[in-house]
Amino acid sequence: MSEKKVDYLNRVIRHVRSKEAKRFVAEELHHHLEEEMRSLKIAGMDGRDAEEKAIKQMGSAERLGMEMNRLHRPKVDWLMIGLVLLISLIGILPSLHVSEELYNDTGYLFKKIIYLIFGAVISLGLMFFDYRKLRTLKWGIYGTTAMILISLTVMPNFYINGEAHFRLASFTIDSTTAVTALVLSWIIFLGSSKKALWWVLPFLAVSLSSLMMLPSIPAAFVFTLTVTVLLWIRFKDKRKYMVWGYAVIGVFIGTMISNAEPYQLERVNAFIHPEDYGSHLGYMYLRNHELLARGGWFGEPGGREVISDPHTSFALTTVTYHYGWIASGVLILTGLFIMFRMLRHIQMIKDLLGQMIILGGVTLFSTQFLYNIGMTLGLLPHTGMSLPFVSYGLNPTIQTFMVVGLFLSVYRRKNLISYRETEKG
Repeated sequence: MSEKKVDYLNRVIRHVRSKEAKRFVAEELHHHLEEEMRSLKIAGMDGRDAEEKAIKQMGSAERLGMEMNRLHRPKVDWLMIGLVLLISLIGILPSLHVSEELYNDTGYLFKKIIYLIFGAVISLGLMFFDYRKLRTLKWGIYGTTAMILISLTVMPNFYINGEAHFRLASFTIDSTTAVTALVLSWIIFLGSSKKALWWVLPFLAVSLSSLMMLPSIPAAFVFTLTVTVLLWIRFKDKRKYMVWGYAVIGVFIGTMISNAEPYQLERVNAFIHPEDYGSHLGYMYLRNHELLARGGWFGEPGGREVISDPHTSFALTTVTYHYGWIASGVLILTGLFIMFRMLRHIQMIKDLLGQMIILGGVTLFSTQFLYNIGMTLGLLPHTGMSLPFVSYGLNPTIQTFMVVGLFLSVYRRKNLISYRETEKG
């Protein structure tokens, strides 16, 4: 690069404040100058004259630098941060109503606040982290994911409700950890690799089989739906093959249901006709309807009803019963707005990896959020599905804040990704 060109670029980027934007602007302007010089040389100019004319056409370095600083500085989605703060504050409420007699523990509120602070730190750290570096870290992430799955399937320490858990020091690895790691691995793979669909399907089978071995039906459901959406967008020209593939899977699942054990069919019937199983499997469906109705607009004053899993699976029931339909409505609308906020930015992202991060994140979040609401309202069968930002637990909190943090990282750099860079990815 000639001294004159270097001096011009240095004078331009002197006015650009962000270090990330400085590199981006310098690379883009250098590319533009090279393209313009090439055109001028083809038109008959010699190298020196072509360079001078190309620089002159760019205009004042100071004016261009100030313009580039305005256009290409990193962005912060303050609205998203505000929405997350609001729903997190609402999420503290269920921990205020955990029965000490039932759970023999009074530390849920303190732990919930600590988990939220820890999650917020992770989210902010990821926002400043350049998500494009995930491409260089992919093998480490793949390896960590494999170790998590091996730990849960081969050497679990204990089981809760039949689901494998593995304790590492004071941190517990469970199906939520496995789904988070698996989805992140798939996001990186689909956002970086140009492999055909046929290469992807065997890895999908291995991933899904690993989750089924835990076993955790909610985890397998969330993972399958999330990766299905990613594949649907990533391989647009192969959608008809995917439809046939999932049709086969549907027939397989239908066969399994037809051969289900009597107690499994009884659970399905209890969901469809809970009044016929009111003393046993249908009790929670009827109980939830009662508590939701009693909440009214502003909640039950001094309500002392004991709610099953009030801070985890049925956190929304707790909020509605104690604080009313308005509070739960604000919670639901905030969650829906978070989904909308993420989805509306996908078209603005030029980088495939960035698109996969937002798409995978919003699917992971919305699947759990919408299912938990449907489960609470009695529209879907009861499972251990958590309510993002609201349900108690370190692993669900980390998962949700990772989704937000990676979205903020992509949003922050949406004006710092060139088309040439996306082609390399």
